[in-house]
Amino acid sequence: MNTVPILRLVLWDVRVQARERIYLFTVFTTAFFVAAVSLLPSDAPVTVVTAILFLDPAVVGMGFVAALVLLERSQGTPPALAVTPASPTDYVLAKLVTFAPLTIAGGVIVAAAAYWPPPPAMLLRMAFALFFSGVLAVLGGLVMVATANSVNHLIARAFPVSIVFYLPLLAHFGAVDGWLVWALFGINPGHAMLRALLWAADPSAVTPAEVLYAFSYMTLVSAVLLRVAIALHTRTIGHTGS
Repeated sequence: MNTVPILRLVLWDVRVQARERIYLFTVFTTAFFVAAVSLLPSDAPVTVVTAILFLDPAVVGMGFVAALVLLERSQGTPPALAVTPASPTDYVLAKLVTFAPLTIAGGVIVAAAAYWPPPPAMLLRMAFALFFSGVLAVLGGLVMVATANSVNHLIARAFPVSIVFYLPLLAHFGAVDGWLVWALFGINPGHAMLRALLWAADPSAVTPAEVLYAFSYMTLVSAVLLRVAIALHTRTIGHTGS
């Protein structure tokens, strides 16, 4: 695979994201979550902190990447890419490379604020967990927006997806337990993300089997989403709508 088109797209995406104030919005979003965890009592359960951290990749990774793709489509970027050496794979990977670090950085900052002064080992675990959850969220956003015709279309699609995605919070807070957790939420990527974040904050709160499940399942889902995202954006590169 030729890395030159990807590097050029990454640099282009950085400029576009700066121009469209994506980084500024990320700072505001992170500041909001930092304020939220700062207001928690010092003895707040680790489940509360990790639930707040769970929202960050969804907002920054999934929401912002989808908004930017719609903006690029309105500006005629896909047809322009069709006459360049850049492929749909390059386009998807460039979005992944530029957006995933935002989710990692924002989440680590929120975790540091929640557990100040933060233990270095915890921050490393958190960065690791946020890498997997951030990649999954960005790819999910790329899949959702690939065939969306407008912002309203995207919102209508994202709303039910978000409800399903957040349902594992019921298990996270103990409203559902035992075998029902796996029967209801085992195939839900949100459950894997929550298990990974809980492990990052407190390794004793999850079993080794749950840790293996969380990272293995996020890897599997991300691989599937990557293939689907590339296939869907292959149809849209060179076309302004569907």
